[in-house]
Amino acid sequence: MAEGNAGQFFKAFATASQAAGSYSAGVAERSRSGVESRAKEIQAENERANAADQEQYFRKKQSSELAKRRAATGASGTEMTGTPLLAFGDYAAETELQAQRIRESGNLRGSRLEQEADLNRLAGKSAMQRGLFRAGASILTGVADRYDKPTKKFNKKGAAY
Repeated sequence: MAEGNAGQFFKAFATASQAAGSYSAGVAERSRSGVESRAKEIQAENERANAADQEQYFRKKQSSELAKRRAATGASGTEMTGTPLLAFGDYAAETELQAQRIRESGNLRGSRLEQEADLNRLAGKSAMQRGLFRAGASILTGVADRYDKPTKKFNKKGAAY
């Protein structure tokens, strides 16, 4: 009888350990997902900041280039009317368009990283729920095993059949 009680104790302990392990795995996965999500958010902020810096640098460089071209045109004696004026206007417009493209590409990369962060968070919540369900299933399986034992029949000599 004592052996039967010890066996039942170990089965109950194994069930509880399995449930705790499932729950712990869910908690750990949720935590890992949270860390990854925060890292993606930081990357998104950095992408946007880098794009803004690149845009500023590009504008400064292009402004300097435009000033050099204007100075060279003025030094050559060419009047700033007609075709030269249109060419400078086109150059300025193209510079503005390219600067906006630089910023927008950073915004797109940042948005993509934020979406990845959101997906990581959802995966963490899902893992936590999965861990809880597995823990619950372990407990229910253990309880069912305890009460769902087939009964053995014995003959008169005590042998099971």
